[in-house]
Parts: sequence; C-alpha cells; structure tokens
Amino acid sequence: MDVKALRRFILAILACLLGAGLLCYGIAVRQGPDAQLLKASTGLSWYRIAAVFDPEQAELSCTQTVEYRNNHDVNFDKLYFHLYPNAFRDEKRVPFFAEEKLKAYPNGFSPGWIDIHQLMVNGKPVKFNIGGYSSDILTIILDTPLSPSQKAIINMAYTVKLPNSLGRFGYGQHTFNVTNWYPIVCVYDHTGWNTDPYYPVGDPFYSDVANYQVEIKAPSSYTIAATGKAIEVKDEEGYKVWNFKALAVRDFAWVASRDFEVLSRSVDGIMVYSYFLPGNRDGGEKALECAAAAIEIFNSRFGRYPYSHLAVVQSDFFVGGMEYPCLVMIDKNLYNPEHQWLEYVTVHETAHQWWYAVVGNDQIDEAWLDEALTEYSTVLYYENRYGEDVGKQVYDQVIANGKCSYLQNYYFQGIRHTIDQPVYKFTDWLTYDLVVYGKGASLFNELRQAVGHQKFYDILQRYYEDNKFKNATAAQLMKACEEITGKSWNDFFRKRLKSLNW
Repeated sequence: MDVKALRRFILAILACLLGAGLLCYGIAVRQGPDAQLLKASTGLSWYRIAAVFDPEQAELSCTQTVEYRNNHDVNFDKLYFHLYPNAFRDEKRVPFFAEEKLKAYPNGFSPGWIDIHQLMVNGKPVKFNIGGYSSDILTIILDTPLSPSQKAIINMAYTVKLPNSLGRFGYGQHTFNVTNWYPIVCVYDHTGWNTDPYYPVGDPFYSDVANYQVEIKAPSSYTIAATGKAIEVKDEEGYKVWNFKALAVRDFAWVASRDFEVLSRSVDGIMVYSYFLPGNRDGGEKALECAAAAIEIFNSRFGRYPYSHLAVVQSDFFVGGMEYPCLVMIDKNLYNPEHQWLEYVTVHETAHQWWYAVVGNDQIDEAWLDEALTEYSTVLYYENRYGEDVGKQVYDQVIANGKCSYLQNYYFQGIRHTIDQPVYKFTDWLTYDLVVYGKGASLFNELRQAVGHQKFYDILQRYYEDNKFKNATAAQLMKACEEITGKSWNDFFRKRLKSLNW
C-alpha cells in the first residue's frame, strides 16, 4: 500500500473525526495535543536536532539548536551541557563495572564518543571547553550574562560514534540504542549546576523537561521507535526522514532496527506500541498486554499519563530494562511469554513513566525517590490486576523474602547502606538493587500500612499532580503525606532513609 496515499486518506478522516488516530507501519499519525501538555510546554527550552544516521559506520552527523530559557533567579555567565557519549571513549572509564564488561562488549571493547565541530551562541562564536571525568561536560562561556527569563540560542554541529555495546548506548546484532546521545543542558538547582559523570551504577541522569523537534534521516530499511510522536515520515532517495515532536519531556531517546515488527493497542486514548524482533511475536504480544494493563491501572491509581503514546522496545540490551520518556527498552532475552520477568520488567519500566518521566528527581543524589516508588508501583500493579493475594505473593517473593532477606545476610556481613545514599556510594549493582529497590520498596509498604490503602493512593495522586513536569525531592513527597493525613511524616522517613539496619 502506498504510505503517502494512506496518510492523505487518514488526514481526511481526521478532519471529520476529532481525536482519531491510526498506526501505519508503526507510525503514529498526528493528533491534537492535550491541552495540559500544551500548557506544560509553555516557557520551556527547545531542542531542535537534525541527525543523519549511518548504520554502516555506526555514526550520527548532527546539527542542534537549543533555545535555552533561564528560568532561574540568577544570572548565568556560563552554561553547562552533558556530553554522555564521551563516557564510552576510554576503556578504563566506561560506565560499567569490571564484571559487566564482557556482557557489555561481547565482541571486545568498542569506543563511542561525541565530537563538537562548531558552536555558536546567538549567532556568534564563543569560547568553550570540554572537561569532566570522561571529557563529558561542555562549558560554554557567555559573552554577556544570561539574565532571568532571557533566552540564549545555542547552535552546534557534532558527530556521535556509537559503540558496539549492549548497554543503554550502543548497538548489537539487531538494534541501535540511541540514548543519552546529544548535548543536554545540565540541571541548575539549589546546589548549583549538576555536572555529575556517567556513573556505572543506577540511572545517573538528571534533567529538566523541555520541548523537542527531532529529525532523523535513516536508511529506508530501518524502523525507528522514539520518545517523540512521528508527525511525518517521508521518503528521500533510499532514505526515510522521520520528524518527531515531543512536548514537555526530560529526554529524547530512540531505537532503530531493520528487523522490528510492530503491534499496537489503544488504552484510555493512549497508543501503546510493542516493537519486537522476528520470532518473538508471543513475547511482543505479552509486553504489549502488560504495558497497556499497567497504563490503565496507573492512570486510575496515580493520575493520567499525559503523553499520546508509549513504545515498548525489544532491544540488544543486557541490563534487563531501561526507561526513557514515552519509550522503554527491554532485554531481548526476556521475550519468552513464559519468562517470569518479562511482565515484571515491562511493568516496572512503564511505572517509570510516572516516577521519572513526568515527576522527575535527582537520580544521582536521591535515586530511591523514583526507583523505590517504581518498584513498589510494580507490586501495586499485580495487586490491582490479579488481586490482593497475588500482590502479596509478589511482594513477599520479590521484596520481603527476596531482596530484603538477602540484604539481611549482607547486614550480618557488615555491608550496610542507607536508602538515601547517592549512587556513587554503591560499588556494585547487587547492593544497589537490594537497598534502593528492595529496602526502598519496603519503606513504601510500611507507609501504606501506616496511612491505609486509600490515603496511600491519595498521597501518590497528590505528589503526582503537584510535581508534574518538575524535579521533585523527598520534601515534596513528605509534603504530600502531610497534606493528605494532616500530620508530619518527617520522622517516619528520616528513620527509614537514614537507617543502616536491613
């Protein structure tokens, strides 16, 4: 079928049917943006990126314009950007522990990087330098300080090299995982500019929401799943040019493959897409079913998902699952419908759309705030979908008798960590998982038992509603608890967050 002719037909129908949508070869056709999302996007910075994807060389040739708005009450004489791809340049400094490197680089070490070729601010060349642990921080020295409410237009040209790595950033046999790939402005908060490196544990990313317009020119044999909604895909001499738009998101990620098959389902007016590899249709159907069920449950329990779509993507990825706005990556090896972790991981990453994508936080210094709540939200999914007995069974097996029980053994070995420790205090993934996910989830279970089921959901709804499209802290969560229950929960959180006991 002729894609252009079909698109014209669809647009004609849309003129008559308000809010209608259709999936064509995995492409979401434009719908009217949600009024709330439009409101949230007002006053945000804009990223406009054009990338040419060369899979043979595993490279991206990019131009980028950032319309950065100073939404703070201080003058800036410098601006700071993360250059995350440079964390993969030096084998001795890659964000993997030694025991992970064989899984991350099954074909041997392969470098990745980002090279800045040109940089201007407001149409003029400026001084800049690149530093940080892995040459992963770009510092732009402004000729004129940027005052509150003022904007600076930063133009860049750069090349990105993707490593042959099965981590978040890189490629394997089937997929190119293009995540944390472009220069992104560091967060300025009460501590100043946050210029943390790409740590090897946790999800060491901290960003503000912004608006994105991203054009990707790729060989026509490739299908792209992305954070943004595809508002246009056009053919161009053996290539397809994908135009994506995403309002009020805190990052932009995409995954490309020649092998993707796509299924979709609408739930609560949200299109859920499942991208899967050949021979994995049963797993793709299972992932789609679980993500759709999770959206329906979390919409009811936490508050409505504000975006128009979610892509669940089977990927060459050895870490299990990873969340990005409107897109989650799932390890291809989980795509057996009988695999007990396919549902769990898919739901966990979907819950991150509420606790990370919409309500953000400092994932370096307060990693528990989204991870512990997301882990407990996964338990809530099982309870709401399958009943209280199943929810309790999952909690007992995974959290109480699983991670917390294992952590007790760690405690007797003298290995002790508090829930609220920053990610760089953890020296391995296992301890991080047991403390932040396990012990952290138990904190939320205790809170629920203390306040009662209904007030617990009221707290989460208040926390979600008050902090949409913002970066929250533990103080905002405690504030929601106090507003719903009428009393302070500071001691409750302090004792559990600071405790060295298991």
